[in-house]
Amino acid sequence: MAHLPLISDEDASPEAQIVFKHSKRMFGRVANALRVAAHSPKLAQSIYGFAMAALREEITGKLAIRIKALVILKTSILNGCKY
Repeated sequence: MAHLPLISDEDASPEAQIVFKHSKRMFGRVANALRVAAHSPKLAQSIYGFAMAALREEITGKLAIRIKALVILKTSILNGCKY
C-alpha cells in the first residue's frame, strides 16, 4: 500500500494537470510515480522533464526510443510492475 495517495486527474492542481496532459500524450497514460509526485507539482515537472530527457533520442544519442521503451517494459515485467 502506498504511503501517499495517487492524485487523480480531477484532484490534480492546474500545474499537475498540465504534466498529466503531456504524459498522456507521450505515453498514453500517467505513471503512478508521476501521480504521487503531483503532491508537489514542481517535483512532478522535474520527474517528467527527466523522463523526457532520458527517452529523447536526440538528447542521449545512444539508443533509439524503441530500444529504450523495450528496456523499460522488460524491467517492469521482471519486477512485477504495471507498465
